[in-house]
Amino acid sequence: MGLADYSVYPDVDNLMAEFKQYDLFEHVVELESYGMTIVPPERMQTSEGFIDRLRDAIVRTCEQRNGITIGDVKTASPSGGQIFHNSWDLLEEDEVFVEAAVNPVVLALVRWLLGQSAVFSGQTWIIKAQGTPGLGLHSDSHGVPSGAGQIAHMCNASWICTDYESSSDGPTVFVPGSHKYGRATLPHEANLENTPYKFVPLIAKAGSLAIWNGATWHASEKRTNPGMRVTLVQNYMRPYMRVQHNYEDTSPQLLEKYPELERVIGKSLYPYEDSQNPEGSRIAPFMKAGTDPFA
Repeated sequence: MGLADYSVYPDVDNLMAEFKQYDLFEHVVELESYGMTIVPPERMQTSEGFIDRLRDAIVRTCEQRNGITIGDVKTASPSGGQIFHNSWDLLEEDEVFVEAAVNPVVLALVRWLLGQSAVFSGQTWIIKAQGTPGLGLHSDSHGVPSGAGQIAHMCNASWICTDYESSSDGPTVFVPGSHKYGRATLPHEANLENTPYKFVPLIAKAGSLAIWNGATWHASEKRTNPGMRVTLVQNYMRPYMRVQHNYEDTSPQLLEKYPELERVIGKSLYPYEDSQNPEGSRIAPFMKAGTDPFA
C-alpha cells in the first residue's frame, strides 16, 4: 500500500497518481535535484501530429504578426529582428496553444513545483535562425529576492518543436542544482565563456517537454546549424506572483471546450469579480497556499 492510498494529503496524493499514470517519477527526482528535466515525446500524452501543428502555428503567427515569410524551418534563415517581435500572448491565436497550456503532463509537473493553485502567466516563441547569438546565464524568477530559494516561485515549461541534437542547434544550457542557490546570477557569472559554473545542454527530440524551476540558471548557445530552432516557452507562477498577461477575457468558447483552462488561468482566484465584497471561495486557496507549498 502506497502513502497516497491513505488519502490524507489530497494535493499531493493526486499528483502521485498522475506521476504513476504518466511514468514521471524519474522526472520529479530530476526537478528536485537538478532543477530541470526533459520529458520525451512518448510520455507527453499528446495527440498524433500535435507537435507539427504547434510548430506550424508558431511560424504562421510569427509571419502574420510581423508581415514576413519564414517558410521551411529546416532551411529558412530570417533575420533575428524579424522573428523576435510580437511574440507574446499566443493563447487565442490557435487552439493548439491551449492544448499546450493544459496538457496533463505539463500540469502535473507544474503543480508539483508550484502547487495546485499555480496559474498560467504567458506563452512566447523562440525562433532561432543560423547565426543567432547565445544568451548569458540568468534566472527566470524575476523580482524574487535572494534568500527565497526554498520553493519554486515560477517555472518554465517549454515545448521543443524542432530537434535539439547538439550545441550547434543553439540549445538552452543549464547549471544543474543552481535552483538551490536562491539567487539570480551576478554579472561575472553570466558569460558562458568564463563562468566558473559547469553547465549542460538541452538535447531533446521534437515533441519533448523541457521544464525547469524558475530559479535554475540557464542560458543558450549560438546556433550555427542551418535552419531554425523553434520552441514554445510557457511560464507558470504561484498565485501571488504578478503574471505577464491578464486572461480574464479569455474566449467563453475556449473555456467551455477546455474545462481545465479556467483553473489554469486563475479565473477562480484574485482579482475579485466584485471588489467591494471579497468572495470566500477565492480567499481560501490563497490562505491554504500560505501554509502548504503543494496547495
